[in-house]
Amino acid sequence: MEDRKTVLVTGANGMLATNIIERLLHEGYAVVATLRRGKKYRGETGPGLEVVEADFKDAAAMRPLVERCSRVVHVAAMTSQSCPDYEQYRQVNAEASRRLAELAAECGVERFLYVSTANTIGFGSDEDQPMKYPFSESFYARSKKEGEDGVLPLKDRMAVVIVNPTFMIGKYGSEKGSNRVFSMVRNSPVVACPSGGKNVINVEEAARGMVMALEGGKNGEKYLICGANYSYSELFHTIAEHFGLRRCYLGLPDWLLKLAGHLGDLLGRCGLKVEFGSVNMRILMIKNYYSTDKAFRDFGFRPGRLFGESKS
Repeated sequence: MEDRKTVLVTGANGMLATNIIERLLHEGYAVVATLRRGKKYRGETGPGLEVVEADFKDAAAMRPLVERCSRVVHVAAMTSQSCPDYEQYRQVNAEASRRLAELAAECGVERFLYVSTANTIGFGSDEDQPMKYPFSESFYARSKKEGEDGVLPLKDRMAVVIVNPTFMIGKYGSEKGSNRVFSMVRNSPVVACPSGGKNVINVEEAARGMVMALEGGKNGEKYLICGANYSYSELFHTIAEHFGLRRCYLGLPDWLLKLAGHLGDLLGRCGLKVEFGSVNMRILMIKNYYSTDKAFRDFGFRPGRLFGESKS
């Protein structure tokens, strides 16, 4: 095993992993970053970074990489909201993640950070609260909860810490991914606002919190890594203000969202991949709010502003 400061990070082509890698390099870690064949790493490079094409589901390919590291940050996941087959989510986010954690324990890794989602925790509550509807019906959230349950039993063999980020926007994000909230506001003079809300964090701040959790998180614990709570109207106002735009805001009634959800369910049963099924539409109607108090108590994490420089 190499220097204790060497960290393996999976999913290096993604927005969050890229920001985590940059944060680790900034703090003096050496990083071995993995991504699947055909994917690209878009972040900063340096002498402390090695990018390797390796699928985390392939134990034979991962073993020699894991053996070189004393820490693992497992970010790679199936994040699509449109796949109608739960088994696909389970195989990637739960089964393959458990096998990677078992490999890490076999190789003598000291600390394993599993990146889950805040949606495995009851919104508006602390980390001890169980999942709540509609996230209990989300294939993605359910598979991440199963992933948590799969890696936590390994806490007797190595330190296992779970981080549960909320909705992330910012650097290296895709206009087809979470950053599409920017294009929604930029490209339309009239912005439709659902009745609910969500907690939103700048991805650079989320990465900072996760690197803090990598060393400061307690073994076997879960930590919400979150920013500020916004209604959708407040969020869209904040984004428009950041870009210096004036927009007209139109409230979306719940009945219309429910109707769209039923239509999405029908299309899904016909074999089409859609993101506006009844579960996703219901999510837009709730106030999906969280607190980062536990992370502050255990390792001092408080998020910076949604737009602005990261705290040091």
